[in-house]
Amino acid sequence: MLKFEHSLPLFAATLIAFQAVPAFAQPAARKGGKAVARPAKAESIADGILTPAIEEKKLVGLSVGVVCGGRTLVNKGYGVTSRESKTVPDENTSFYMQSLSKGITAVGAMILVDEGKLKLDAPAGRYLKDLPKSWQPITIAQFMSHSSGIPELSQKLPTFEAMLKAAADEPLMFKPGSQQKYNNFNFALMGKVIEAISGMSYLDFMKQRVFTPLHMNHTGFNLQSPNEAVAYKGEKPIAHHPPAGGDYAIPSGYLQTNLSDLLKLHAALENGSILKAAGLHALITRVYPDRSGTAGWFEESNQGVSVVSKNGGGDGFHSLFTFVPGKGDAAILLWSSSQAKGDSLSPQTAQLLSGVCGVPAKGAADTGDGGAPGEPADR
Repeated sequence: MLKFEHSLPLFAATLIAFQAVPAFAQPAARKGGKAVARPAKAESIADGILTPAIEEKKLVGLSVGVVCGGRTLVNKGYGVTSRESKTVPDENTSFYMQSLSKGITAVGAMILVDEGKLKLDAPAGRYLKDLPKSWQPITIAQFMSHSSGIPELSQKLPTFEAMLKAAADEPLMFKPGSQQKYNNFNFALMGKVIEAISGMSYLDFMKQRVFTPLHMNHTGFNLQSPNEAVAYKGEKPIAHHPPAGGDYAIPSGYLQTNLSDLLKLHAALENGSILKAAGLHALITRVYPDRSGTAGWFEESNQGVSVVSKNGGGDGFHSLFTFVPGKGDAAILLWSSSQAKGDSLSPQTAQLLSGVCGVPAKGAADTGDGGAPGEPADR
């Protein structure tokens, strides 16, 4: 689980050379812009890519969805929801999504952008009056793209206000906008911005404006489900976690979800039912052309094709949501393991999009558990 007590290093992204696509994962033929692979063939491709990785990494359970041209071709579970139950995960199995929570929070923020209530180029001090003086001129876009320069906050104090007070005398790490360095507290702050503008709690706003309209009935916080994934620390099961510090951490890394709900979100992003053109553009477009961070996600170009991703990982729960805006292609993975860190499925996700959907098979700029350059390995 995301923890505020540890600094999270930003690993320099390295560009991997073009990789050969396995024979079982050759790009699917397309007709009229849509994949024509049959679901059974797509599932066979997914099995060939994921089964060896699951065995190698000793993952506990995995739910995966692959969408091509708006059509779901893979919707499958692997492994078990828990070592005790031996039940295979499915699209309704609940997982903690970790830092993919930031990407979901960003969708909520873009609704306010579309309504003219939130300006990405506005200083955060316009919306939050009690920020440290050095934070007040930092723009919303800089916070959302991890270009804020705010310090890493090692404490896990019980309130947002206490965190701000503790940070008041700490210098910025760099001039805002001059670099990109991943920082969890950027999205703790964005949760408070949403609250200040909407007059609602973060969770109430997200439920009313995102989850309920999209029938994402199994996304939220502190949810109980008979069908939930369990991760492990060694042999000790990990099922439920209070946020490190306080509820201000929820927007950054403590939401729960299932594959079915994330597939609904992807469809809504593609069909325009959740965001207008301006909000979607901000969500998928780099804030600074030479850096990967968008307003909440990360973007890279694969042979001229824009691929947008957000991942999450920690305490045995992991997620990766990768999509090609405007094409209806996506690979969404939720999985559990017995390792707090590591367990990347980023190369396999790239192979899924290539083998099932025909997305160019450029080697990902991978940081270990990420979906795009600039994302650290684990949050």
